[in-house]
Amino acid sequence: MSAPFDPSRFAALATLALKARYVMEGFLHGIHGSPFHGPSVEFADYRDYQPGDDLRHLDWRLYARNDRLCIKRFEQETNARCYLALDTSASMTYRGARAWGSKLDCARVMATALAWFLLKQNDAVGLVALSPGAGRVADGDSAGRLCYLPPSQQSSRLGRMMAELEALDSAGDAALVELLQHTGRLAHRRSLILLFTDLLEPSEEVELAFKRFRFDGHECLVFQVLDPDEIDFPFDDPGVFEDLESGERRQVAGADARDAYLSRFAAFMRRHEELFRLLEMPHAVIRTDQDPGKALGRFLSSRARR
Repeated sequence: MSAPFDPSRFAALATLALKARYVMEGFLHGIHGSPFHGPSVEFADYRDYQPGDDLRHLDWRLYARNDRLCIKRFEQETNARCYLALDTSASMTYRGARAWGSKLDCARVMATALAWFLLKQNDAVGLVALSPGAGRVADGDSAGRLCYLPPSQQSSRLGRMMAELEALDSAGDAALVELLQHTGRLAHRRSLILLFTDLLEPSEEVELAFKRFRFDGHECLVFQVLDPDEIDFPFDDPGVFEDLESGERRQVAGADARDAYLSRFAAFMRRHEELFRLLEMPHAVIRTDQDPGKALGRFLSSRARR
């Protein structure tokens, strides 16, 4: 890994909480809202008393005011099942002159930081990625390139995840659709999905996969990792550009092509921003020439304010 994980770079995240906005189906008490109800410190609502209900949960003050017997219901808090999904498409290996690492390097660092952070708040964390020859063959994985760690809260999970992240390599072609399909298949219960990708795979199947996440009740946070070269196209001289996934090459006129490129890139970003807005999926752009710790801190702080 070009930029190894340094916990001190993410010390500021320790005071923040990544609390899922939608209900999670966890199996231990934690900080996330649950679809189940029971005794807890968080009051949810009232319901009418039914014979056989525990009298300890009657609200006698409400009865004194309204002459109604009502039971207090409390929202049981739970931990979340979290899946870190890393896009290993060939485009993720790009590294421009201004970047501290490739997009895949940046995704590795952020995934490690968030895994540490989520385990610290007692959530179960798993990993889904595609990597040639690195992983196990699973149902629906005919190519045998699925890297999958099921969600776990064990203290050893971070070390195992760091080893798997270090071993990840580019899948050699476009892999985002396949990654999203595997993630949706493996996340059996409502879960928190943290996706790290450049989204450079325009496809209706990608949009359908995101819609499927929402339909199944998952909360998906999208971290779009981009190189500054892709954002502002700094190239002035004519040259040959190669598509890392298809191998196609094209002569580009440098500065003369900048306006057209930036116009198309802006339209590309708007389409995704609109999609994520409609699906209520938080979306953060992470640049590979900036400190990922600060970017994550800003994202979690803004999310907490909302």
